[in-house]
Amino acid sequence: MTKKIILILILSMTLDANIIDFYKKTVTTLQYNQKYELNTKANKLNKSGVVYSKYANFSLNADYSKTKAKRLTNAFDTTNVTFNDTLDLFDKSSYKIDALTLDLKSKKSVLNIQKEQLFISLVNMIALYNKTLEQLSLYKALFNEQEDIYGKLQKLQQKGAITSMDLLRFKNQLTSLEMTIINQENEILKMKKQLNLYAPNQQIPPLKSSKLLYSKEDFLSRNPQLSLNNTDAQKLLVQAKGLERSYLPDVTAGAAYQQLGDPTSYGNNYSFIVGLQIPLNAGNFKEAQALKVKALSLKSQNIQYKIRRKNEYTTRYQDYINAVQQLKVLYKNLDDYEKSEKTIKTAYLRQYVDFNTYMQTLLQTLHVKEQILEIKSKKELEATVLNNIASGIIYE
Repeated sequence: MTKKIILILILSMTLDANIIDFYKKTVTTLQYNQKYELNTKANKLNKSGVVYSKYANFSLNADYSKTKAKRLTNAFDTTNVTFNDTLDLFDKSSYKIDALTLDLKSKKSVLNIQKEQLFISLVNMIALYNKTLEQLSLYKALFNEQEDIYGKLQKLQQKGAITSMDLLRFKNQLTSLEMTIINQENEILKMKKQLNLYAPNQQIPPLKSSKLLYSKEDFLSRNPQLSLNNTDAQKLLVQAKGLERSYLPDVTAGAAYQQLGDPTSYGNNYSFIVGLQIPLNAGNFKEAQALKVKALSLKSQNIQYKIRRKNEYTTRYQDYINAVQQLKVLYKNLDDYEKSEKTIKTAYLRQYVDFNTYMQTLLQTLHVKEQILEIKSKKELEATVLNNIASGIIYE
């Protein structure tokens, strides 16, 4: 069992090394990880602030007044200075630390969703690019072959073996094929420039995955949307816990100084202060209950996210299996099509068959080869997506 797991890991790393390198370069270009690192630092500072504020909520109050007493000749001054510290001795703010931990976890899930969407988009773009490259190679090979035949047809036309109209029809088909080649070349250039915007100076990789290396359970265990939903529900429960603990008192401690200019007094006053502040807001409990209900509502969506993920796997898996089965049939019959094309080509050059018969046979073989490229691309795309999501490597 252990050897099997190691073999799967080696195969997955070998098969998708290029696409993963390209993807990681794109992640760097878009600064996904850098943004998360900044969020992590900010979260850490916020936690430090919460811990610090438990014992260091200082306040300094000062006031000045001038009093005119009826029986005193002159008015006198009074200056009050109070220094206070509010202490969370009952740990009522501890929920804030939990909330910040969950907030960072939530941001990680959002990042994973973004990374998964990015990876799938890149794989689709790269699959289209590689398929177009293969189509271009196919069309160029066909064009060269038909251009050679056109040269032979010109000689036949000079000898009067075929009409100039047949030669013109053949030439028109060559022109149409040449236009397709030009269009494909420009499409490839455009796609290459677009992909290089995401990963500058990176070679666009082929998709080499042709087999599924992981199980359905592996794929379903990677569900960042479900993780985000669970974390958001936990955040609401933590907020509710904070509101429920809001009745706990805050302890205040401080010192006061009063400079008193009243000639009838005994001079300045010095005081030490200790007190309790007990909130009596019953509305907090109602709000806490509302948050708990909202958390339950969020959790109820888990089934929806699980079903959505299962449907995604089923769709991709069946598309992969369908591609495997279709390729088996197409490859099995490709030799027959190519033999038929070769026979008809010889017959056409000897004028045993007409132009329409030749073109029909040629297009049938071309269509089969185009189908093979299309289905092969689909198979590699689905295998690449399923393998790399299931392995979890794209979330690193």
